[in-house]
Amino acid sequence: MSLDSIHNVIHQLERQPRWQSRGQFRQVLNHWAALVGEGVARQAAPVRLDRDVLHVAVINPMWAQTLTLERLRILAKLNDRLHLNLRDIRFSSGDWHRQKQSSPRAQQRSPTALPEWLRQHPSFEPQVIPTSLQRPQTAEESFERWATMTQRLATQQPLCPQCQCPCPAGELKRWGRCSICAVKTLRGPVGRHSQ
Repeated sequence: MSLDSIHNVIHQLERQPRWQSRGQFRQVLNHWAALVGEGVARQAAPVRLDRDVLHVAVINPMWAQTLTLERLRILAKLNDRLHLNLRDIRFSSGDWHRQKQSSPRAQQRSPTALPEWLRQHPSFEPQVIPTSLQRPQTAEESFERWATMTQRLATQQPLCPQCQCPCPAGELKRWGRCSICAVKTLRGPVGRHSQ
């Protein structure tokens, strides 16, 4: 019995369907951001390739719907530029949360670490961030948490000088009123354009 060279062994392994799929998935991972753009890549990440169907985790259901509408264009781009033969792409927000919970980087990162653009928004209120790291188990528990945070925030916020409703301090600083009153001021009286 003769020994095959390592090159032959690797070549035989690479021709097996399972190894081909892994190589294709690695190729997709390496080129994903370049193909879909950095903005989309921050919101969507490939998680697996199963029977020529690429599964992509997305940050929320709105991104899943948006990317599903674009999936044929993305699929064509992946197949053309990477010389693949993918049949479809599936987008799921559930995969995003499972991936983030199981990844070591997600466990090291602070749960209150928010993107800079959010912290710079005039409506951002840091005290609204929930102190409990445990996800609500029921819709009622989620609503109760939201209601409690909203009530606590309303007692801490200054009042809009125009409508006297609680308003984030950043909105007062930027527009001199709450965002709703600022929009109403920009639009003018209701029905102005219908005359």
